[in-house]
Amino acid sequence: MGKLPNGVFGPLIGTTGPLTGYVLNGQNIIKAIPHPSNKPRSEGQKTNAQRMTVVNEFSKPLSPLLKIGFGLAAKNTTKNFYNLAVSYNKKYATKGEYPNVEMDYTNILIGMGKLLPAINPKVELVPEGLKFSWDQADGPDADRDNDQVFLLAYAPGSKRSRYMRYGVERAEGSTIIHIKDDMINEPMETYISFVNDERTAVATSIYTGRIN
Repeated sequence: MGKLPNGVFGPLIGTTGPLTGYVLNGQNIIKAIPHPSNKPRSEGQKTNAQRMTVVNEFSKPLSPLLKIGFGLAAKNTTKNFYNLAVSYNKKYATKGEYPNVEMDYTNILIGMGKLLPAINPKVELVPEGLKFSWDQADGPDADRDNDQVFLLAYAPGSKRSRYMRYGVERAEGSTIIHIKDDMINEPMETYISFVNDERTAVATSIYTGRIN
């Protein structure tokens, strides 16, 4: 049963008849309840459904990281951080058609925003794990030294990941993600982004390549 906690002119919370409602980011969202269909799904529908499956499989374990990367972009929209991350990566970072849809790791974003991105980022395998490095900002961007890095290393074969939230400051120029021995020899896709120390801006992430 749906509720109108603020009277007939307030938001609908719950389900009533063919509609369901909820409040997201201060906005009342009302949607029609989908009805099951007996019609066979088209190839396009199958492809779309598989794209959603593979993106969710990638994204769910990374929710704490994606919350940093997409949380600010989702503000004042009808999507939360997870919906926005899935929506973007489903559209731009999947490839193939049903039944062979897969992630396009070169186009995945783990962060979206207008903050200064990583400058000339690099990643290399070291005994402790993966060493990420980048150039320091200079000129008009020199005041970005306090931005904090966040990083991802993802192994498609085992679907395991290691990530860093709120890591070292941009001024440090490098940091290491420690990788466990049972993952260190796997092919890993890598990404880098930054968030400012006020937590009011995020950089659009950069794909830093495959290791192994």
